Amino acid sequence: MKILLTGSEGFVGGYLRKELERNDNVVYCIDRVEVKRTNYFCFDLSNEISSLAKLLKDESFDLLIHLAAAKGDYNLKYDNFYRDNVTASEKTISLVKVLDIKSIIAYSTVSVYGHDNKIKSEEADLVPNNPYGATKLESENIFIKWHNLNPIKNKLTILRPSVIYGENNFANMYNLLDQLNKKFPVSVDKGNYIKSMVAVENIVDITVFSINKLRGLQIYNCTDKPYPKLKEVIKYISEIKGFSKPKIVIPKWFAYLIGFLFECFSFLIKKDLGITRERIYKFSMPTDYRSEKLAGVGYIQKHSVKDRVQNMAKWYLSIKK
Repeated sequence: MKILLTGSEGFVGGYLRKELERNDNVVYCIDRVEVKRTNYFCFDLSNEISSLAKLLKDESFDLLIHLAAAKGDYNLKYDNFYRDNVTASEKTISLVKVLDIKSIIAYSTVSVYGHDNKIKSEEADLVPNNPYGATKLESENIFIKWHNLNPIKNKLTILRPSVIYGENNFANMYNLLDQLNKKFPVSVDKGNYIKSMVAVENIVDITVFSINKLRGLQIYNCTDKPYPKLKEVIKYISEIKGFSKPKIVIPKWFAYLIGFLFECFSFLIKKDLGITRERIYKFSMPTDYRSEKLAGVGYIQKHSVKDRVQNMAKWYLSIKK
């Protein structure tokens, strides 16, 4: 199979490209960082795509996997999210039409549901409450509009992953590892609530699985099972030498105050210090997204939460030496 992969040089993209190639696919990659590699095109998908289309016009692709996106919650303006999540999706669909690609797997996010205490299946209301979720929902609608142009021939699968973690990722799980690696770990509360997450190896497996299930329009939440509580994740990490359970538990209002102070200092020194009110909010509230629909079509999770969390913890220690 010949596959066009956008966002190939990101965290998930790197894992996915290697897995696709291991399965004897020919993978053409698009990203905006300079890389010297066969079948790689350095291009910003928020720009006019005519020059890229000319380079690819003689290729016949079986599938597009769209990973390219803007992420983050620090020092990113709405315009950044709109450019990379909405405009880039519009340009990508323009490229799809020129190249006559009929199958797409598009990565979205559980952030399209918004954040509250409710359990979320794919049928839940879509009420995003941050720029990332809002612009990813717009991106979804762009791809769905393409599918609706020819619902029989245009096959679309949208994947909505929860927090993705694994080796070489320096976001949410990394920040938790950083905290539990300190002499006096601090927690915002006792963590007696579900925190949806998906190991990078599992989201890659889901993507490969989805290739063989492409038909019509499909939308799947992507989360690891059994759905872990935060305190269970902390327990898995603390079982690895070099980490320990939180010794200090602070109330949320105090944590938000600390987050605000860190934001002020980050603004002054023009550097992300890793602590913001948004991150504290996301860390200290339940995120219970269910992936029963994915299991219902035959997906079997290969990697357990405990194994992948502890694997990342060991990797963390290896780079801290």
